[in-house]
Amino acid sequence: MISEIRQIYGDYLIDIKSLESKRKPTDGLMGFGKRADQDPCHERFAERLEQKLKDIENEPPSSEKACAVLRYVFNAPQEEKDALSAYWMLFAVHGLTDGLIRFLSKEDAKGLSELYADLYPKYKRMPVQQKIASHLQEQAGISGKSKGLLGFFEKRG
Repeated sequence: MISEIRQIYGDYLIDIKSLESKRKPTDGLMGFGKRADQDPCHERFAERLEQKLKDIENEPPSSEKACAVLRYVFNAPQEEKDALSAYWMLFAVHGLTDGLIRFLSKEDAKGLSELYADLYPKYKRMPVQQKIASHLQEQAGISGKSKGLLGFFEKRG
């Protein structure tokens, strides 16, 4: 299972490196040439990953398997910080992992929640990462911050 995820990532990174090696300095300037972020390899990667994650959810996986997959996906952007065209896509696909979080034990969710907070502090998170961090905390049984006045009334109701 994790080997198939690694293969999807490996194929994507090969595509990115190929794109970058063929790129001309003027590509994308003033509408000429092809910008790397418009290449279909990004969409192909996201679709393949989404399908594989759905397949894993349908098994259903053990907490250990789900944790291994999530750990790999969460660490991937950190490994590819130099390839910016890949980094942002690797960062964005975190949203595809939401369905696996429910298979985590409280202990595994707590460990992943701590890892996620270390890798992606709040000030670096996009809305997708904020949602994933929140769901990891919920699965771990960690109460998050109050939702302000709305949270106050929800607790009373």
